[in-house]
Amino acid sequence: MAKKKKDAAPETQNGTVASQGDKGPYIPALSMEDQSKKYDVNTTAEKVRKRDWLIRIIALILLILLLIIGIGYCSITILNKAGRFTVSLVPNEYGIQLSETEDFDKPTLHLSAAPVEDMNNITKDWILNKNGELGEGDPVYESFTALDKVWGEHNGKNYLAYTFGVRNASADAQDVVSYRATLNLEYEYKGADEAVRVMVYRNGEPTVYAKPRTSDGKLERFAADKNFLEDDIVFEDIRSDFKVGETDRYTVVIWLEGEDPECVNAIMGGEAKFSMNFEVIGGGKTQVG
Repeated sequence: MAKKKKDAAPETQNGTVASQGDKGPYIPALSMEDQSKKYDVNTTAEKVRKRDWLIRIIALILLILLLIIGIGYCSITILNKAGRFTVSLVPNEYGIQLSETEDFDKPTLHLSAAPVEDMNNITKDWILNKNGELGEGDPVYESFTALDKVWGEHNGKNYLAYTFGVRNASADAQDVVSYRATLNLEYEYKGADEAVRVMVYRNGEPTVYAKPRTSDGKLERFAADKNFLEDDIVFEDIRSDFKVGETDRYTVVIWLEGEDPECVNAIMGGEAKFSMNFEVIGGGKTQVG
């Protein structure tokens, strides 16, 4: 009589004993150690996702900062390239134009003068350089009237000089306009504006502007005809009855007045930037007959 075979030993799966049941192999529940491993895997995946998000956020922040720095650098570059004196005219329908040449061969709405680097203090009479006060490289003028008649940029080593014109070039011969001219202090550093002088000629008539004395707010005693209109406005003027074909000539001269008590060592390395702005504020027809 044949002996009954013993039941085969349960198969093992990955080192775990699997018993044979009515519905197939029985796989026992994971041990506490195995459950811990499964939990570790899920936790690690979550950490990876969080780390990836953090990296993306940091990268985005760095990109934004770089863009801000880049925009700031470009703005500074544009500002420096604009020079320390600019002239602008608001676009208008009357054909009012700017030019740095007497014949207006290149009319425009914007002009700029090159900056004067490392400007040293001088006094007004030195600008003429009659006795060589400013050296051989600077121009010599017989008078300030002669200086006013040189068109365009004619800087010296220690002063800025710029002559330009405003013209009514309207196509309608009967157009007459009024415009506002404003000279602004756009920027100053280390108090350089306290000792600066701004001489403005309009059609040959000069006026020298200065910041008021810091001691009592009155007019400076040296090379000054009027105080600045406001802290950041040198002057404002209204030109009326400006007819077609007429040209107003302006010369702006800027220097550091060495006789000014505010011209001290503390302003060394300082800077001041000015702009002159024109805007048409009225227009109409001349009366005929």
